[in-house]
Amino acid sequence: MSILLEEEHLKPRSPQPPRPKRVRPEPAVPEAAAQPWDALTLALLAGALGLLLALSWPLPQHLWIEYTEFESYYAYGPAIPFIAGFLLWHRRAALRAARREPCPAAFLVLLPAMGLLVWSSAQEMALVMSVSFLVSVWSAVWLVLGTQWVRAAAFPLAFLVWMAPLPGPLMNDATYGSQHFCTNVASRLLGLLAFHPVIVGSVIQMDHFYLFVDVPCSGLKNLLSLMMISAAFAYLADGLPARRLGLFLFSIPLAIVVNIIRLTLLGICGECLGSQTAHVFHDWDGLLSLVLGVSALFWLARRIGCRTFAGWPLF
Repeated sequence: MSILLEEEHLKPRSPQPPRPKRVRPEPAVPEAAAQPWDALTLALLAGALGLLLALSWPLPQHLWIEYTEFESYYAYGPAIPFIAGFLLWHRRAALRAARREPCPAAFLVLLPAMGLLVWSSAQEMALVMSVSFLVSVWSAVWLVLGTQWVRAAAFPLAFLVWMAPLPGPLMNDATYGSQHFCTNVASRLLGLLAFHPVIVGSVIQMDHFYLFVDVPCSGLKNLLSLMMISAAFAYLADGLPARRLGLFLFSIPLAIVVNIIRLTLLGICGECLGSQTAHVFHDWDGLLSLVLGVSALFWLARRIGCRTFAGWPLF
């Protein structure tokens, strides 16, 4: 009997499960209450923007001419404020949570920018007017709404830079290089398709059709439009910042490829169907380039793992 008791005493006991630790629940952090927009803030903001428009009155006229002239590079310009407004709406939750309070430090940027704006308006210096106007707008918003709000709205405010036309010398250099490259590649593609193109300057001569690759056909207009679209597209799509930056940079080779395809199709259309049909195609090829470019952006966004666009599951 004692032996049995001793054997039972020597049996290893099954380990007891550890007692669960009592974890105190963390106190809930209250969400930041949205500040209501008071009439004084709205009046100050409207007054500041109205004053800037009055000081830079030659600038709206100059921009309207740039946007509406024939074969303009900046035909998308009037849409920029509306796109920036949509980007602000997309950030509405962060903007509601951001604290709004005046920031006197913005005067250090606003006053020099306004002085430069007045001087450049008197001298009719379009580039300086555009830059000083944008800096004045940014600093005026910073002054009235404060640092937190401007930080939350940083990208939509920065997106307004697409309203400013590029300087002429830069445009000329970029146009010449793009025009020469696209003409040569389109001519080679036409040769591979059993046509007989000959390049004379910026003209692709074929058996029954001459394709003039003029300055507006250089591809720079497509490049600017697709870069603007891809900037907003990459911001509204989800994903890692590096991938979204790659999505934006993809617009540069994409615009060149789309323009080469456009020139090649224009040459085929003119050679096979006649110059009249080619002119009709030329009137609509801008829309075709836009559709091809945006479709390629959606395709690449899906390939790199983006699943939503502006919060909507479109992919």
